[in-house]
Amino acid sequence: MIFDDLFQGFGDLIFNGCLPAKRHDLLAGELIKARLLKASRRFDEALEAVGSVLAKQPECPEALFLKAQILCESGSDHVAAEACLRRVIQQEPLKNEVVRRWAQTLLEEITEQKRRS
Repeated sequence: MIFDDLFQGFGDLIFNGCLPAKRHDLLAGELIKARLLKASRRFDEALEAVGSVLAKQPECPEALFLKAQILCESGSDHVAAEACLRRVIQQEPLKNEVVRRWAQTLLEEITEQKRRS
């Protein structure tokens, strides 16, 4: 598929010809892949990619937030999305405070949607 070629080309562009990729770089690449898949509404594949990151770094705030976004946008599991967001919000100390604010905002939106339903 065209996206698979794009992901391969993107990975080659970033990592070939450089020093061996560090774990952080590989995880960042997987998050980029998951974001692109989400943007193209390939939710199952996006969840698989973000799951790969979470298998290696279970408390990665960016990955947890992205998983929650995917679950919300796909409409598949709002309970699991809320659980991911709560994990981000409860992390201490959180290096990326922006992700915490995004998680709080998305959790508030989910809660508000539930109230309206």
